[in-house]
Amino acid sequence: MRILKVDTPQALAVAAADVVADQLRVKPDSVLALPTGNTPLGLYAELVQRSRLGRLSLTEARIFNLDEYLGLESSDPRSYAAFLERHLIQPLALAPSRIRLLRGDAVEPEAECRDYDAALRSVGGIDLCILGLGGNGHIAFNEPGSAWDSHTHVVRLTAATRSRHAAEAGGEWVVPSHGLTLGIASILAARHCLLLIAGEHKALARAALYAGTEDRAWPVTSLARTSQLTVIELSSPASSR
Repeated sequence: MRILKVDTPQALAVAAADVVADQLRVKPDSVLALPTGNTPLGLYAELVQRSRLGRLSLTEARIFNLDEYLGLESSDPRSYAAFLERHLIQPLALAPSRIRLLRGDAVEPEAECRDYDAALRSVGGIDLCILGLGGNGHIAFNEPGSAWDSHTHVVRLTAATRSRHAAEAGGEWVVPSHGLTLGIASILAARHCLLLIAGEHKALARAALYAGTEDRAWPVTSLARTSQLTVIELSSPASSR
């Protein structure tokens, strides 16, 4: 595990973008699994800026996402697909043919999960999986107690997760009770995981990771099994998912 501690959100964004740039330099058509929420916003802004300056290119990369709310269409502005469209896909005019996002409105969610896993296998798996961290230790939508041998699946979101997401949305939205998510086994199969940590409410989850003991009550501790893990931690207080 490589840990980088930074003092500002901009420094986190720059350090994370450096990891992405290094990956694309080695393999321009890398398969990237991307998160949503407040934490990666600076990263996406930095990637867009570097791309416009000609310092990197995501045109050959393949884009997947980590999770999605069950029942939301990709056109719903609250969906994670719409989030990535706003902050990365549209600003960089990335080709739809190189993007595969979870379909929250799939008629048969379990079939969508199987198709998603098949799509990942067809491109050789994830090269770089970028993760945020939930206050209860979840990664993607893998809540405490999740099976560590799971692949993409339907998950019931905890009350804590739904409450946090509702607050971030202004408190007026009823967050869906279920989501679709890459499973922990899918994440651990990535050749490189990049974990971004920001927010004092994540202190216990962070401590569990750094303790180095695998604990199913804290899904983030599963990352001890990864072949390559980089953690970028914002040391100063920040409000983020």
